[in-house]
Amino acid sequence: MVHKRILRPFLLLACGALLISPAVLAQQRLNDVSFQYGFLSIDQANDIFKDVVSVVTSIGNFYKEDVKYSGVPFLTYHYSANSRFGFGGTVGYYSLRGNLVAEGGGTEAGDFRERDYVAAAELDYHWIMRPGLQVYSGAGFGLRVRSGTYTDGVETDKMTKVLPTFHLNAVGFRYGRKVGFFGELGVGYKGILSVGINAQF
Repeated sequence: MVHKRILRPFLLLACGALLISPAVLAQQRLNDVSFQYGFLSIDQANDIFKDVVSVVTSIGNFYKEDVKYSGVPFLTYHYSANSRFGFGGTVGYYSLRGNLVAEGGGTEAGDFRERDYVAAAELDYHWIMRPGLQVYSGAGFGLRVRSGTYTDGVETDKMTKVLPTFHLNAVGFRYGRKVGFFGELGVGYKGILSVGINAQF
């Protein structure tokens, strides 16, 4: 009799916790919207660490020199039915510009500017979902449209390429409740390191 009196409240609390906790998790993250600013996308890193980056255009063959890279801003939306897994998409833009050196000539011939537009599908998984703290990983795959303008001082050539692209988010940390700040470490179109603001509702 005594055991029944002790066990009954415990079982009621345990059942209540099991029923309430999924609902609480679902309320934490159904719609997930973020804006982030990253540094060093994978193709920017590829250009930086190559000894020579060549460009073949209709006005000649050139090497890139004194290249300046923009940051990597992205706007992302994910939907999550159970708060742990999320699926959605992202769009972003970045650019680079610099000088062109004639291949074999060694003298500056002109300049260039390349603009990259990215659209990708993404998924994520939240390892830790605590009030005020979330830890997660994710991946994305999509397309990058590179639009380039190249000039040798006399003639100008414009080229557009559509290329596949990806991103692997090794680990992300989010601090905050409905609105929070986050940082991510990864490799791909969003950069090696990115920070941003996120809203979950």
